[in-house]
Amino acid sequence: MKYTREIEVTGEPADVFTYLADFSHTAEWDPGVEESRRLTDAPTRVGSRFELIASFRGNRQRFEYVVTDYDEPRRIALRGEGQKAVSDDVIMVSGGAAGRTRIAYEADIRLKGVLRVAEPFLRGTFTKMGDDALEGLKAKLG
Repeated sequence: MKYTREIEVTGEPADVFTYLADFSHTAEWDPGVEESRRLTDAPTRVGSRFELIASFRGNRQRFEYVVTDYDEPRRIALRGEGQKAVSDDVIMVSGGAAGRTRIAYEADIRLKGVLRVAEPFLRGTFTKMGDDALEGLKAKLG
């Protein structure tokens, strides 16, 4: 299931990118993430790892995200893998109006094994989760 959205937030692109590239901040803005932490030393680079504990339909799911591409201060790609799903996320940052930054967020979420048959029925749920996360990001960054 592919999810693509763009938002605009307050802040300079380089500062916004630095904040987003540290995926340990995710629990601060994504209401679907209960916990997030860095598993490797800073700074963020290809190979950096993060652990996220997400809540999905009342169940806690652990995901380990690995940075697969890193082009500071414009683009970061991460692959998150959990017991039941895999997500490939790409975050792109660019300048917007004065003092503003545009964020393009793409995610490709795939359920594993026999759960794949449920994907069409969960599209709305995943879209709402993504929209809620970006609303949280807008609220956090202004």
